[in-house]
Amino acid sequence: MKYMETAKRVFLRLMTVDDTEKIVAWRNQDFVRQNFIYQELFTKEGHLNWIRNQVEPGYVVQFVICLPDAKEIGSVYFRDIDREEGIAEYGIFIGEESALGCGYGTATAKEAVEYAFTKLHLRKIFLRFLADNIAARKSYEHAGFMLTDRKETVMTKQGPREVCFMELDCETWKERNRDKLVSFVIPCYRSSQTIGRVVEEIDRAMKELAAYRYEIVLVNDSSPDDTFEAIRRLCMQRKDICGVNLAKNFGQHAALMAGFRYVQGDIIVCLDDDGQTPAMEVGKLLHEIEQGHDVVYAKYTHKQHSGFRNFGSKVNELMTRVMLGKPKDLYLSSYFAARKFVVDEMLRYTNPYPYVIGLVLRTTKNIVNVEVEHRERETGTSGYTMGKLLGLWFNGFTAFSIKPLRIATAVGGLTAFAGFLYGIYTIIKKFINPNVPVGFSAMMTVFVFIGGMIMLMLGLIGEYIGRIYISLNNSPQYVIRECLNEKPCRQEDQTESKEKATEPGKRYER
Repeated sequence: MKYMETAKRVFLRLMTVDDTEKIVAWRNQDFVRQNFIYQELFTKEGHLNWIRNQVEPGYVVQFVICLPDAKEIGSVYFRDIDREEGIAEYGIFIGEESALGCGYGTATAKEAVEYAFTKLHLRKIFLRFLADNIAARKSYEHAGFMLTDRKETVMTKQGPREVCFMELDCETWKERNRDKLVSFVIPCYRSSQTIGRVVEEIDRAMKELAAYRYEIVLVNDSSPDDTFEAIRRLCMQRKDICGVNLAKNFGQHAALMAGFRYVQGDIIVCLDDDGQTPAMEVGKLLHEIEQGHDVVYAKYTHKQHSGFRNFGSKVNELMTRVMLGKPKDLYLSSYFAARKFVVDEMLRYTNPYPYVIGLVLRTTKNIVNVEVEHRERETGTSGYTMGKLLGLWFNGFTAFSIKPLRIATAVGGLTAFAGFLYGIYTIIKKFINPNVPVGFSAMMTVFVFIGGMIMLMLGLIGEYIGRIYISLNNSPQYVIRECLNEKPCRQEDQTESKEKATEPGKRYER
């Protein structure tokens, strides 16, 4: 588990017997004891009894709080767990003085609360704190706990002190998190037989994640089969599904950009239409987004694509790493979640030849992976041909990088330098042995090599110039023929869409 609070992350791991000494040491420090209701000294034997009689039988669940660098700073627990009533008491202590006042307590409380309601299936959590511990109260309030009228007085080493109670129930926690809307964007091509099952799986997954609302945007990339009719039937049955029909096949990345225009969510999730990307594991992506990451990519433990597609993925990975500066340990896939501001920034790109990965990489570096399963394709074959993959790779490094031009310059310089050295070698050889004949084959080889390199570089430069020309001609990213269950456009798009809307249907160009 991880959580980010004002850019300070913690993660929780289950406490073990090996943690006994550090737990005892933390708990016996004066700054911890003075703010605890139970102020007696901890002992190793007492803590081992606690583990044996409380933790192991399941009456207590206790974690060690860790920072990203694995530094351990304290402990958090749920005690007196009543699984029939669904109630438990929450407790926490930060044992490292340097970690006080850094927001780690609030971050830990939010993470622990999520665990209690989603994993332990509790219905209510309560806690006690000394009334004069104002910092603790504020931290608990930030985590969602509410003060109750219940109070009591306890005797401590400092004398009688008032104890206040706070609590948080599962329904209140869900309601507070229910405001977040997740938008699913799915580009569709030859998926009339699979898109219905993908939507059903999204429904099942989001039913388990009760803290979110969701919507689905299905973009038909001018599929030659009856994919849009399948989308139309779904839109007729439900108003939370938006169907977008493109006028011709613009490609997966253009279809995603078209879908982004219609999303309303705080978090946008993109996945495939063939069921190979498991919608049931979307919770893993959303969890990492909630930890403060901007973009989360699914990383497959074992890809079920064909050898051709796997080869294409490896080439694409190499290209994005060399040309676009992708971190070596970052895995990119078509299944990812992003925050709204990332998608808003991507929509500012209105030129043709969109490349979603390039747009993501130039927007943020706060990107992580989560591992998910990858399924075998149930029906049909991939819509990617060798030509389309080559076009995608070429688009990736020409639309968002000038490194190919720099490489061309470097290769040209090296070739010229090699020619210069060869010329000197030829002159020296002639002086040493005047009878050496001039080599026609060697000359032709050099001419063909240099000529080929010149044509390659000119072609590369021509590709860039051609893209500039097409962009100046305002070629659209996509053209929308029809949109079903269209929601209000984003504020920044409303004026533009009204100017460009025509009948019949709603035509919109990017």
